[in-house]
Amino acid sequence: MLKHRFKTPALYCLIGAGLLLWTINWWYARPVFIDEANVARNLFDRSFGGFFRPLDHQQYAPPFFMVAGKLFGELFGYGERALRLPAMLGGIMTLAGLLLALRKLETGWWGLLPVALLFANPTVLRYVGEMKPYALDLGVASLLLAAVLNWRAPSWKWALAGALAVWLSLPSVFMLAAVGIGALALSERGELKGWVLCIISWLISFALLYVLILKAHLGNGYLNNFHQAYFFPLPSANGFAADRAVILLLSLPKLAFGFTALAMVGGMLGTIFGLQHEKRRFVVTAILPVLIVLAVSASGRYSLIGRLLLFTLPGWWLLATLGTVHVAGLLAEQKKWLPYLLGLLWLMIVGGTNVVRHYASPLSFSDSRKLVTGLEPGYKPVLHSGAQPAYDYYRRIHPFWSTQGIPAAEVGDIREVARPGQYVFLYSVLTSKSTVQRKEKDIDWARTQGAKRVEEQRMFRASAVYVDF
Repeated sequence: MLKHRFKTPALYCLIGAGLLLWTINWWYARPVFIDEANVARNLFDRSFGGFFRPLDHQQYAPPFFMVAGKLFGELFGYGERALRLPAMLGGIMTLAGLLLALRKLETGWWGLLPVALLFANPTVLRYVGEMKPYALDLGVASLLLAAVLNWRAPSWKWALAGALAVWLSLPSVFMLAAVGIGALALSERGELKGWVLCIISWLISFALLYVLILKAHLGNGYLNNFHQAYFFPLPSANGFAADRAVILLLSLPKLAFGFTALAMVGGMLGTIFGLQHEKRRFVVTAILPVLIVLAVSASGRYSLIGRLLLFTLPGWWLLATLGTVHVAGLLAEQKKWLPYLLGLLWLMIVGGTNVVRHYASPLSFSDSRKLVTGLEPGYKPVLHSGAQPAYDYYRRIHPFWSTQGIPAAEVGDIREVARPGQYVFLYSVLTSKSTVQRKEKDIDWARTQGAKRVEEQRMFRASAVYVDF
């Protein structure tokens, strides 16, 4: 391959380009969508101590993530950029963890690969700029993998890191389970007592978190119904949903490497070869969380929706890198130029995610800000339930828009408003079929009632319907 003296400048250029992409999308301050608005409402309405009990508005997040969000909100105001800083820090933690791991792995030029996969991943790009804890899950997982390589023996550092991790990232329990199993199975006999003490400290910390927060979410009908399609199916008396099982299994490499067949096959093959690496404890810790989460999902206790699986990505990326190093070595024994073909394949995989377009066109998922702040004067706003969180955020919480006199509004039904009158009915989350159907029925009903004006102003995943009765 190329001379190693060019590797460090290339790595710096890659990191610079990736951080620039993240920064552009963070600075754009895209409008909040329903879940972000609900997180912001919790951050604004609660004290720091209030995050150590179940959250409101059907939200759940680790307490330290919420504490960080509250801190940034108090320091910089509760705007979109400030409240998304914890997610950005999660992305930086991920980068740091990958770099620390690569220092212990002999990857040569291939060490650029996991960093490239990090910055080229569109799901990561979304969540490093969102008021949700998933990027922090990614960061904690990356640092725990790095710790397996850098902290070989049990120590107070492991006890403390694991005890704190569960308060930063809820899926870190899967990573810690993998760390513990790998340590107990593959460590020297003299280290077992130390590892048992570390694991006990993790269990005590998790038990406290469970009692304070997680227990209240068990059996949540809303969450269970929403995630039902993402629980891994098992054979039963009613049959076996084999198609859903295949889709969910394929979603794992798809999330890690990209949506093309080349990306999924190439990533999986690289990972399989990586499983043969000599650092057995690291290999076990990298792949075991995937197997654990599949088992827990099959029991109906964890969803396999993509955002909840971000914590598995560092393991996929590092194993695929180790596998690529192994294959490149075998190819080089045949022809020195063959590893360059392998590099070309990975360039196609990384480039296939097409995130470069977001340098010029930052991500956006809703026009909720325009919906709330662009009302025509003289019309009384009436909210669909999906629009209420964002309306409350921009009217009451946002440091700028809360000072602009946005009128109070409540959730209501077009059939129950007083007539005559002028109203604007606000609908958001138009990715939901039920919301779209409700909007269309409301428009049709207003027209059948002989309204003088029925005009829909369409936006991205949102609509304002002006009605003059």
